[in-house]
Amino acid sequence: MSNVLKNLSEAAKLVSSSTKPMRESVYGAYREHLSNIDTNDLPENIQIIHESVIDRLTSVEPIGDIGEDEAANLATDILHMADVIRVKE
Repeated sequence: MSNVLKNLSEAAKLVSSSTKPMRESVYGAYREHLSNIDTNDLPENIQIIHESVIDRLTSVEPIGDIGEDEAANLATDILHMADVIRVKE
């Protein structure tokens, strides 16, 4: 299993099965898994999604200040990226 697949699979698991609020799960997925992925190692069709998720999570002021709705949208993006990688591997 490639590191990219492992990191995205673990991130997807975290956002889909956590008992924590979605916002905490998404930030946890970023800290533990998504930040370890080099965008250039991803298929071209999901590079922009990865960049967008990372940008949104790192540019908000104050840090951690995304709402639950936005967190749910970011979780959907994380799940999509994991699905694309699973198909590619």
